[in-house]
Amino acid sequence: MITVADLTDQIGLKGTRPFLYCQVCREVYSANKGDYWNTPADHVFTCCDQPMILATKKTVIEEIV
Repeated sequence: MITVADLTDQIGLKGTRPFLYCQVCREVYSANKGDYWNTPADHVFTCCDQPMILATKKTVIEEIV
């Protein structure tokens, strides 16, 4: 289960940034620790009554032949 304590400050982070993802409804939320400055460190992120995951998006380009 992902908590606020698991998040990092993403300011200045290079490359793909992780986000919080709900595997039920597919909603995406910020995973920048600074966005949750007033939330207890042990807060568990949930959506649709399920724990959320930390994820990144990957794009694949394939040639159509």
